[in-house]
Amino acid sequence: MKNKRNWSNSEMRSLTRGEAMHHFSKGEHYYVDKDWYIWFLGNATRYAIFHTFLWKYGNGEMVSYTDLTRTEKIGSQRLKIDSIKATIREGLTLGYIEAFKSEKDRRVTMYSFDQSILQEVTDYCFMMRRNRMWESASFISQYSTDSLNKELARAGMKFDWLESINKFVSLFAETAKNAFGQDQLPNVIPIKKGNKRG
Repeated sequence: MKNKRNWSNSEMRSLTRGEAMHHFSKGEHYYVDKDWYIWFLGNATRYAIFHTFLWKYGNGEMVSYTDLTRTEKIGSQRLKIDSIKATIREGLTLGYIEAFKSEKDRRVTMYSFDQSILQEVTDYCFMMRRNRMWESASFISQYSTDSLNKELARAGMKFDWLESINKFVSLFAETAKNAFGQDQLPNVIPIKKGNKRG
């Protein structure tokens, strides 16, 4: 997709600062010095494999070599089979990856995160989600301009996203009320439900 937008100087500053905030927040978690984190996120191939493992685990599936040959790293380059095999062997040796025989075809080996790191990987994912929420709140409240907010709102908002945001705001409002008292954050309320749009 070609860039058809024309950014003002204040918008460019806002967006570049927001992207820098995202980079800085990637280090805001407990696992920056953990061996599994350094190994998985230490180079482009392992970083891409890590995200394939996250996606497949999130869908209740294991990872196959076919999945990994479809995985792309920076520059939209597909991973090479020799690199994949070497990375998987190393991950198995280090205890970050587990291997299983496929129930459908015993000749096929499937892979997933090793159980020994799964709780930490999950907690890392939670902290990354928390950090993105902090980034978004800080970006919207401190740095973005009205024109940039309007552009972001036009950039593909879907109804189910609005429903999800509304649910989060409802939970946040309840938590804020319990933590700070009912009168402290009067404007933190969910939007009223209307008719669902297609």
